[in-house]
Amino acid sequence: MTNISSKLFFFPLTVLAIILHFSIFGDSTHNPIGFKFLNEAYLAVCMGLSFLLILASTESSSREFRILMYYAFYSVVVFTVLPAIFAFYTFGQPITYGLIEERRILFAFGFVPLLLLAKYITTLQFERAFIYAALLAVVLSWCFKFGLVPDLREEQTSWDRPDRSSIGPYLICFAYFYCIQIWAQGASPINGEARQRNFYLIVAAILLLTLVFATQTRQLIVLCLAFTLFSLRAKAIVWAASLCVLLSPFYFYPELLEILGLNTEFYQSNIEGGVEDGVRPHTIASVFSHLDLVSWLPSGSLSLMWQDGFIPYFGEHFFLSDIGIIGTLFRFGFLTFLLVPLSLYIYQRIAKNIHPDMGFSYAVVLAFFVIWPLQGLFEYLQPVICMLFVLHALRARHLRSKERVHERRTYSQLQSCY
Repeated sequence: MTNISSKLFFFPLTVLAIILHFSIFGDSTHNPIGFKFLNEAYLAVCMGLSFLLILASTESSSREFRILMYYAFYSVVVFTVLPAIFAFYTFGQPITYGLIEERRILFAFGFVPLLLLAKYITTLQFERAFIYAALLAVVLSWCFKFGLVPDLREEQTSWDRPDRSSIGPYLICFAYFYCIQIWAQGASPINGEARQRNFYLIVAAILLLTLVFATQTRQLIVLCLAFTLFSLRAKAIVWAASLCVLLSPFYFYPELLEILGLNTEFYQSNIEGGVEDGVRPHTIASVFSHLDLVSWLPSGSLSLMWQDGFIPYFGEHFFLSDIGIIGTLFRFGFLTFLLVPLSLYIYQRIAKNIHPDMGFSYAVVLAFFVIWPLQGLFEYLQPVICMLFVLHALRARHLRSKERVHERRTYSQLQSCY
């Protein structure tokens, strides 16, 4: 009966939770199938579940929930509350608008529904839910590329690539990471059970080809290649050879690229001129000019809901989301040199306190370091960081469940051992 309920109820609910966590249908200028306020509704659910979990917490509560709650509260205080306060003192923006602007940090609380649902399904079902959600993003990306899905956006920002889509890009990337990890080890990173390598290799190839042909986001392609090198090391040669075999039809029949709609002119221009566009240099120059003006004091970030945000100060082509660590410098000023190492250290300590095996997490974080100049690690990637913690917690939960009942340690003993 439990197995039936897990398949018919908890498994689809887990797929839905992963879809919402990675904003496959979230409103964005880059997502053609996004719905307004869907992300906010999901975040409200996560906050509500977190509040109920705190009220119901006891000494016998799962230690993963306790530890990850510290991660969520730390992230919100540092990367949501502090920028809102800084923006109030620098620009006069009401703190409420500053909190709204940095609401994406609340995805840190996404671990609550994911871990709760994972209690009612098997590890294999959780992994399948994750893969199925990513494949849904893949199908929707290709459907949009071939005009089978309408564009619901009110504002289009990529006129140079009208067929590109950004439907769950970080879910596709993270699923690619997971598939490559399983292919390399031949076993689940959560419970160590054997997995079919060839299946996950095929899924990884599909995910990567989707990023190249459909998503067409340069830093995500670099991100996946960087993870492949960090994770596989010597085996990366085998993966590269396999990828060459998969891509060989496009070499012998270049017309296939046009059939699939690959924007070859766009990629050629990036090879010749680099990955920079006109917006990023303008934004970076404006940031450093502003930092010199305010003596590197923290400035926070502004919301478009309040007096057009940054437009009156820096113009319409100023986007902190495109400049990664430079955007962090704008928000925190000289405090960046303290908060960034401190946050990385705290995240690492939280993860190690859950379970000491950090191999997969290190490879993922190192890959994101590669694109840090283009994508904020803390401000925009909380869904990814949260998912890393969830997998880490599931591995610790699995290992603890294997202990014999009379050998299981108390919570205080666990704290001293992890």
